[in-house]
Order: sequence, then structure tokens, then C-alpha cells
Amino acid sequence: MKRILSLFGILLLLSVPLFAQAETDDSGSDQTEQVEQGQNEQSEENNTDENQDDEENIVRNEQHYARNGRGDQFLKIGVMGNFPLNFGDQLTVGGSAQLGYYRFLNGWLALGGELMAGYNPTIGSNVFTFVPITFGAMVQPCAGRFEFPVTLSVGFAFETCANKKYFPGFAAKAESGAFFRITEGWSVGLNAEFLYLPEWYTSTKNADSDYGIFMEAGVSARYHF
Repeated sequence: MKRILSLFGILLLLSVPLFAQAETDDSGSDQTEQVEQGQNEQSEENNTDENQDDEENIVRNEQHYARNGRGDQFLKIGVMGNFPLNFGDQLTVGGSAQLGYYRFLNGWLALGGELMAGYNPTIGSNVFTFVPITFGAMVQPCAGRFEFPVTLSVGFAFETCANKKYFPGFAAKAESGAFFRITEGWSVGLNAEFLYLPEWYTSTKNADSDYGIFMEAGVSARYHF
């Protein structure tokens, strides 16, 4: 009986280290799993942040060409053909050039002004010249890199023909165009406009009141800053 009890005690003492080692292995395994799980969660969070940053950058790049912001400005220079519409054969096709400046109040509305100089040859080998200076508002919807300005403006003009001068004359313009934003600072496009130049006299001593309507069509470049 004593031998049996002694043998049982020896077996019990030998089994204690084995159980302790098993518990240590289980605890180490649990800790390893927790560390790996934490690393995976951190990696997923980093990937999510990177994806969000990429999406925001894409949106910014798309919006960059989709609209302008408040305070943005641009200078415009253009050359156009000048077509008289209500002079019959008295005036022939001429040309014009213009310089403009606009400043945006928000993403689609801008205020500014333009200086134009144009001419048309007459049937008597003379030249009708006009220099209108106008101020107005421009509405510009956008689609990607394409911009579509529509402008209405009024002002005054200096007109001469055959040594006769008329100043100040009233001037009004309606203009539309389509531009492509090549870079952040430059856009080029086509534009067309109608120009109204009346000549009003208070008496018929010198001439009767009259008016001229012209269509301008050409190319323009704009510098944005």
C-alpha cells in the first residue's frame, strides 16, 4: 500500500510541470493572436485613411477645373472678325481686338470690363472705326475643364468715319463663348458677340439718329490668377 501511494505521489509531481507548460503555451498563443489582431486593425485603419485621402485628392483635382473661386481673376485678349449686320453694302467685313479683365464674386459670377478697338472699310474708301469701353457681369457655368461664359455689358464708345467724330456714344454688348482650361493659369476658346452702337442726335442739322449692329466672332486667350 505504501509503495502504491509513493508511486502515485511521484506521478503527481511529474505531471505538475507539464500542466504549467501547457498553460504557458496557451497564454503565449493568446497574446500572439491579440498582437496580430491589433496589427491587422491598425493596418486596415491606415488603408482606410489612405483611401480617403486619395478620394479627396481626386475630388479636389476634378473641382479644380470645374469652377472658379471667390476672388479669382483673369485677363482676356482676343482677335475677331467684325461683320456689320444692318448697313447693306455701305460697310464691308472688318476686324477688331479686345482686352478684358474680370474678377469672380463666387464660383460662377464675375464682374469686369472690356476695351475694344475695331474697324470696317466703307464703299467710299474710308474706314469706320470704333472704340467701345464697357462694364458688365459674366455668368460662367463649367463642365470639367470646359467653361462657358455669358456676358452682358454696357458703356460708351468713340466713333469716327470720314473725319467725322461721335463721342460719347452708347455701347452695349452680349457675348458668349466656350473655353478649354489648358492649365491652372491659361484657357483658350472661341467667342462670339453682338455689339450695338447707336448715334443719337438732338437735331437733324448734322445727321439723323441711327444705329449700328455688328457681330464679332473670333478666338481668345485668358490668363487666370
